[in-house]
This record gives sequence, structure tokens and C-alpha cells, in this order.
Amino acid sequence: MNPARLRPLHEGEIPALVALHGASFAALATAAYPPSVVPAYRAMLEAPDYAPEVLASDMWVAEREGILLGSAGWLPQADGAARIRKVFVHPDAARQGLATRLVQAAEERARAAGHARFVLRAYLGAVPFYESLGYVAERPGERPVGDGVILPVLFMRKDQAGPPGNR
Repeated sequence: MNPARLRPLHEGEIPALVALHGASFAALATAAYPPSVVPAYRAMLEAPDYAPEVLASDMWVAEREGILLGSAGWLPQADGAARIRKVFVHPDAARQGLATRLVQAAEERARAAGHARFVLRAYLGAVPFYESLGYVAERPGERPVGDGVILPVLFMRKDQAGPPGNR
């Protein structure tokens, strides 16, 4: 099988990206959230403001033979940090290293733009993954997804030098 290729997201791929994000979240939700949150999450993905929000980021995808398998991007924050965001991998492509490649590529692009600190909002099922990449918990938080559904999340950070214990 050919390896997945990382490349920038094209605006016309938003419908495929929304489907990818929905499938990825539905798989992740079973480990950390009740299944009842999935319809509200899908509605958020299909809302008119989702596409412009995604396109405001430096968003890249993992693609194989024209099929989107994963995504990750970054967005500069007012405090100088780069916010890593929209990290999703389709369940059929999970556990193949794509999320790691996508996050590391987003960090590299942010580093090249002058950012030395990274922050993100992790869904609870993804916390161990981000910890494996050197992210540390900063504080718990919430992510409203619509229809009155609010998901607990964990805000995490990583300095270019790595977590505090590795400096």
C-alpha cells in the first residue's frame, strides 16, 4: 500500500473533511463520551461557520489515492503560541502513525513561522496520544458543540524544548 501523502487542504475538499472529522469523532467518542453526543457534534461540523473556521488555519491533510485519511492544522494565537487544531484520523486509517505525522508537520510549519510554544484542546480520548508527543495538561475545559451539549476537554501545551521535565 502506498504511504499517505501530507499536503495542504483544498477548499473544495471541505465536504470530505467534514465526513472525515465526523467519522473520527464518532470513533473517539465511544471511548470518552456517551454516544448521544455524536449527533450534536455532527451538526456542529455541518454548520455554516465550520468551513470558514477550518480554512482560517494552516490546514493539511493526509491523503492516499485521492481519499482523505487525516487532518491537522495550526493557527497563531494572540499570546504568540501556535494552536494545533483539527487533528483527526479516519478510523480505517487509525494506528498507522498518521496523527503523529500530521501533528509533527503542523508543529514544524508553526516553528518555521516563529512559534516556539504549542497549545491545543484535547478531547479526553486523545489525551494519552498528545502526552506521547510531549504535551502536558494545562487545565480542564469545556467544548460546546451545539444543542446544549458541552464536552469536557483538556487544554494542553508543549514548549519547543519539550515538557518542563525535559529541559
